[in-house]
Amino acid sequence: MSKITVVNPHHWLNEDGSLPEESRVRSRMIRVAQCIEYGGTLCIGESRDTLLPCRCRPGGMACPGFMMVLKQKDDAIQSFCSVCTQDEFLIYEWEDTPWARGPSAPIHVDALKKAAGISSKPPRAPKPTDLKLMLARTLTLIGCPLSATQVCDLVSTSDHLTIALDAVMATLPGPPTTGAIERFLPVLMNVWNQTPRSGLAGPSQGQAYRCSSSPPQDLGRNRPCPCGSGKKFKRCCISKSQAN
Repeated sequence: MSKITVVNPHHWLNEDGSLPEESRVRSRMIRVAQCIEYGGTLCIGESRDTLLPCRCRPGGMACPGFMMVLKQKDDAIQSFCSVCTQDEFLIYEWEDTPWARGPSAPIHVDALKKAAGISSKPPRAPKPTDLKLMLARTLTLIGCPLSATQVCDLVSTSDHLTIALDAVMATLPGPPTTGAIERFLPVLMNVWNQTPRSGLAGPSQGQAYRCSSSPPQDLGRNRPCPCGSGKKFKRCCISKSQAN
């Protein structure tokens, strides 16, 4: 049977209910508090996944599992690993703790500043570099090896947003998550809308190339296509011109 630590959180809290200052006890108390937040609102017999990583090292290797919490018949909250099944805590007398009703209500940052006596500064006006920074972050999020500058250059020479999007997606090592794409697309749209393209009064680079009867002689088949798609020339416009 695995070892389990029986906990009465009030034995570790200060008299006013605050967390202790001693770092080792405080670290364990925070973990207990998180278990209470996850398990306090459960009904008897119910369990719930948490994002608390298991601390066990079966066979000397770190366990990859996450903890689960279970509300027992005596209202105690038990935490155990979903992978190695090792028990960690059995928590009693948690009902009067600050975490008994789940996560605390959100507090706006202005209220926190006011409580701490910090004056709020007026909101900073957005700068052009902010969008480029956001683009760099979302490119990292989807796993794109291109830099924000490269994507901005690609946008400035593309005939349509989908050309730039296809070029970015072609560089990904694998399919991105839905959440990553949902964060990337609005940023790319903002970049498209805010990128100056003075040459659009006449034909763009891609349009000028497609209107020409023959490709430039010095353009190698394995070089990037001048239309800005990000694909090799032999896999993009050269195949289109041969098909026509």
